[in-house]
Amino acid sequence: MNEATTPGQDAGTIAPVEQFRKRVFSPATLIATVVAGTVLALVLWRAFDIDWSQFWENARKISPVSYLLAVVSYYASFWFRGWRWRLIAKQAFRQPPAATGTGNAPADVPPAKGPRVPGSTTLGGIILMGWFANSVAFLRIGDVYRGWALAKESGAGAGESLGTVLAERVQDMFAVLILILVAAIWMTSTGADVPVVVVVVAFALIGLVVVMLVVMRFFGLRLAKRLPQRFEKMYCSFQKGTLQSLNPRGLPPQLALGIVGWLLEIARFYFVAHGLGVEISFGVIMLVALVNAMLTTIPTPGGFGFVESGLTGLLIFVGLDHTTAFSLALVDRTISWVSVVVIGGLLFAFWHLVRDKKRSRTLPH
Repeated sequence: MNEATTPGQDAGTIAPVEQFRKRVFSPATLIATVVAGTVLALVLWRAFDIDWSQFWENARKISPVSYLLAVVSYYASFWFRGWRWRLIAKQAFRQPPAATGTGNAPADVPPAKGPRVPGSTTLGGIILMGWFANSVAFLRIGDVYRGWALAKESGAGAGESLGTVLAERVQDMFAVLILILVAAIWMTSTGADVPVVVVVVAFALIGLVVVMLVVMRFFGLRLAKRLPQRFEKMYCSFQKGTLQSLNPRGLPPQLALGIVGWLLEIARFYFVAHGLGVEISFGVIMLVALVNAMLTTIPTPGGFGFVESGLTGLLIFVGLDHTTAFSLALVDRTISWVSVVVIGGLLFAFWHLVRDKKRSRTLPH
């Protein structure tokens, strides 16, 4: 780890963590949580007919083996996501060939030494901590935290590091779209009704992302000149990190790793459904797991309120009764949200406790 060595640097190091703490306990987070809880309560009261005694019976009868397999599948996905992020970061931080006295670099001159990209396990842990932050705070501050953590671990600029996070999210959206189309085709082949709105929303989001990248590529630097100098420099670094991360030559393995990560999330939902004895087609399982991921982008803590009601509604649409649908959605959320808050929170606390101890040893006395 690249630790601070001066008091001034130390203050800059802890600032993002302090901002995270303030965001978690901010009025905005409280209001968002209350609003989301109200939405969920209204939906349960007015839209769904839940037999609560049957719900508790469903939750108690889940197979422990299936539930454990669901947990293992889910947390294995973080390692593959960390591997993909490592490839993205190495591509983003790649340095140009060293210059020579004549202004031309010979073919045998290696690139200048760039930032040190952490390993897949470290990056997987940072992703988990970022998801923890998104699960307890408002407006997805975890994505900003991930960029800051990568910058501290690698020695790269904050703008470039944030650019790799955006590039990863862009790849995620394309991977989700591919898998949603596969799920829709699967469901159509089995005669099941496909919720067209899900496919339309996925395409709309991809369209917005493409427009954003085009604007960034062709007009970003021109627009950045209108910003104050400090923000202009930050944006230019962010744009470089984003666009260099999305170099087409490196996309195939990165996209493949992203799809593996999503397939492991689908496996999580499959094992939960299997453990509850719920019989639904694999195409439906794929679609529901991916819609779960899309709903978590709603800027309430962990998508609370909207994920539970959205998943339940989708499961009812594909043929489950109200109580079974809600049982499946809520048991799955104990892994995809509650466990992230617990395990990610413990990792976050341990990570920064270790950093604080190392920092105190390097500061002058």
